[in-house]
Amino acid sequence: MRPRVPSKFLEGLLYALTAFGPLAFGCVEPWSCAVLEVLVLLLALGCFLRGGGEAPKSGGRFWLFPAAFAAFGLLQRLNPAAPDFPRPWGPFSSAPHETEAAVLLWTTYAALLWSVPRILSGHEAARRYVRFLFGLGLFVAFLGLAQAATGGGKLYWLRLVSPDASPFGPYYNRDHAANLLLMSMCAGVGLFFSRAKRARQADGPLPARVRSQALVAAGVVLLFAVTAFCRSRGAILAMPLAGAAMVLLGAGFAPSAGERRGRAAAALGALALVVFFAFRHVSAGVDAGALVEKSVMGRLYIYADGARWLRDAPVFGTGLGSFGTVYPSYQDQDLRAVVEHAHGDWLELALETGLFGLAAALAALLAAGWSATRAWHRARSSEMRALIAGALAAAVVFSAHSLTEFGFQIPGNAVVFLGVVGFLLSAPAWADKAAPSAAPRPPSADSAVLAVACFLLLALSAVRPAAASRLAYRAGDPAARAEAFAAGLSKDDDPRFLSGLAGAFYSLGASRGDSALLRASLGYALAAAERRPFDAGVLRTAGSGLRRLGRAEDAFDFFERTRRVSFSRIQPVKQ
Repeated sequence: MRPRVPSKFLEGLLYALTAFGPLAFGCVEPWSCAVLEVLVLLLALGCFLRGGGEAPKSGGRFWLFPAAFAAFGLLQRLNPAAPDFPRPWGPFSSAPHETEAAVLLWTTYAALLWSVPRILSGHEAARRYVRFLFGLGLFVAFLGLAQAATGGGKLYWLRLVSPDASPFGPYYNRDHAANLLLMSMCAGVGLFFSRAKRARQADGPLPARVRSQALVAAGVVLLFAVTAFCRSRGAILAMPLAGAAMVLLGAGFAPSAGERRGRAAAALGALALVVFFAFRHVSAGVDAGALVEKSVMGRLYIYADGARWLRDAPVFGTGLGSFGTVYPSYQDQDLRAVVEHAHGDWLELALETGLFGLAAALAALLAAGWSATRAWHRARSSEMRALIAGALAAAVVFSAHSLTEFGFQIPGNAVVFLGVVGFLLSAPAWADKAAPSAAPRPPSADSAVLAVACFLLLALSAVRPAAASRLAYRAGDPAARAEAFAAGLSKDDDPRFLSGLAGAFYSLGASRGDSALLRASLGYALAAAERRPFDAGVLRTAGSGLRRLGRAEDAFDFFERTRRVSFSRIQPVKQ
């Protein structure tokens, strides 16, 4: 008997995982990322078991791009190499554990892009998705404003954040919240224009359509105001860039070839001016000796360091997810900060996968943009044309914001973005509202069993790191912490657990004067340092253990290495 999966269930599951991503702190923690991955895999399994007609040609194949990244990351994972020289010629990873996690995440992204065009196969489902995305942004905006008004620096009024953070709503950082708000605002603009030509319903002083349009317009204005309140310069810069790009993509609507060329030239000129004035503003301040905000100056340091990094591994990069591990070896000593991401998704992708990966990403961008623009131009329904334009603007503004931020490294935001891309890739199926929908064609029993087995295997791979992290980071005395980290290490070969074991054994050995415990601590510290040679904490633990064991000269070498890679976190102030 073949399983029956209702289409409404799949659509509801898509909404659930889309909302879960942003509302669960952006899914930057192991438990929330694992839940998100399992939800996406369950969505793909449900779509496969339900069956159905083929997605539009572009939408049916675009999932191969993230699948190719996952396969490339797997090749990197199979060839580990130290983040310092010499490096092998060919795909390799300087952070095998992080690359393994990234491979699973990119596999999840491929599953999402395979599923969304098969779920949003009709104009009614497309309309509901845009409304949901707009409502999600409004909810996050209201939540963030309420938390800001009451103060306290707590997420959901419960979880304290570090003094360095600038939380907003469920996000640890306002820039990450602004990323979601931008996409929701663009969806709202598309929703507004999709309703502009509907018939009036005279049921009072103001027709129902006018009242509804006023609410949508107010929501769009609110999202713009809240984005400005987030004080994200990258988000503000992304808006004119995206606007100029949309004019360029929409030049084909002009009635004559001359007008099309004129609009395209104006859009390219506007793009050039925005970039010129952005760089001119920063460079003029530096030349005049003015104070430069630390976050801006930090990005300039990171970009310069990234250029040196790319020269050392230009073709294949240093491994998916390896940025945080490798960057300290290139970090300018004047940048006294812990840097976990490149503050530029395009740059980080180039550093981790090389020019090979960057070219693939640009090819994916062009392919998706071409497909979405064609659907936009060919849509016969003005309502669907407006919805496509709003979603296209959302995807473009995310891509523009990714020049200066790492929104794609926030799984919750990445899932929303990929959902929008899947929406655009499904557009050829519903741009003409009169087009018939294909009937479901469930797979064979053997294929269903194989799909369930693959789901269970991937879901187990997603849950295991989260379970190990929960086991490892339990409070207690040094003995209890050592036991906890050992339990976590038995579930997941995470080098951070080795660091924790080294610290716990050192605390025990130092308090008891036990050289055997100190030697055990040193062994764990050296093992962790081999995998994360720029981890200041584990280097300090190794040096302290060597000093207590009477090896002062060796201890000095580790302390010197610690001094070179010890960084404080960026403070949200001007220097």
